[in-house]
Amino acid sequence: MNRQAIICIDDEKIVLDALTEQLQNEFGEQYTIEVAENGDEAIEIFEEYNQKSIDVPVVIADFIMPGMKGDVLLEKIFKRRPDTKSILLTGQASLQGVSNAVNKANLYRFISKPWDKNDLILTIREALRSFEQEKTILKQNIELKELNTGLEAKVEQRTEELKELNATKDKFFSIIAHDLKNPFNTLMGLSELVLINYDEYDKPQIEEFINLIHSTSKKTYSLLENLLDWSRSQTGRIDLKPESIDLFGMVEENLGLLKGTADNKDIKMINEVGEGTTAFADLNMINTVIRNLLTNALKYTAKGGEVKISSVVQNDLVKLMVSDNGVGIQKKDLDKLFRIDSDYTTPGTENETGTGLGLILCREFVQKNKGKIEVKSTFGLGSEFSFTLPVKP
Repeated sequence: MNRQAIICIDDEKIVLDALTEQLQNEFGEQYTIEVAENGDEAIEIFEEYNQKSIDVPVVIADFIMPGMKGDVLLEKIFKRRPDTKSILLTGQASLQGVSNAVNKANLYRFISKPWDKNDLILTIREALRSFEQEKTILKQNIELKELNTGLEAKVEQRTEELKELNATKDKFFSIIAHDLKNPFNTLMGLSELVLINYDEYDKPQIEEFINLIHSTSKKTYSLLENLLDWSRSQTGRIDLKPESIDLFGMVEENLGLLKGTADNKDIKMINEVGEGTTAFADLNMINTVIRNLLTNALKYTAKGGEVKISSVVQNDLVKLMVSDNGVGIQKKDLDKLFRIDSDYTTPGTENETGTGLGLILCREFVQKNKGKIEVKSTFGLGSEFSFTLPVKP
């Protein structure tokens, strides 16, 4: 046991043999192909590799198995090694099982039985490539941190600048390789499941699949918007066009756009920004800031909670505050929120995922508009994000 492994789990020996033969022919020279007939046996094999610090880049599991089902197995593996790519290969997956695997195990792909060999091999090859890309990025960050140790002040300052540039690049590629790619794999898997088994599902099941596809599409689109804005800001291709903007109207518009999300979580949204409140800033940038802060507040507020946005004018500055009574942030993590090199992100109250890119974008856009962004939070009670903008040119 000295090579990386691909673990296959299925209680039907004929399926396991066919799967093993195909993988052995394609990947056997580089990877060890391990097999298990149930979840407990798979966990034992996985732990063996984990204890010896040998990677298991891909795990392929059936859903219906005696004892531990496939979604529960993939969730247990995800908790031990979140970087392992999980594939559900089955002909009998339930809607709840697929949803669990997507939400709790970061499912890389769902493939129906009988599988297409070329599709399966291509999926595994892409999963292996994604695993290695993330591993390389992590290694580069570790090497950069070691390189900085003991350097003189001026060299250290320059190295920090290079480190931030490199972290920006790594963040960009990481989002493309992982956070932007995985939702598309999920969309393809869910739509394929509906397409293949359409006649077997009743209307409520199909509606649930459509809701999953819709919510994944919305999150992916929001990420893509942030990614494009951030990319343009990093390359200097985003122009600052300050003008007098109506903050009350902008908040009202964003609350309307997010009403569906708030209603789904039974969260009350309150606009206490004074009518007629204005700022002198770039309309598109500040719209992005407000949208991101409200989206974050909704993400980290539990069902039945409250999100409020208010304003106060102080001399030549207007200050907007977005507050919630959600989960809050631990004091030790507050300094990580706006840093590109910290890679700080946590799941929402209903396992909503993110990249941490939104707050970094908020900081850059507020600073470009001559403002300042701050956060106050009490863990378990809620948070308040606030930012200032000039009232006049």
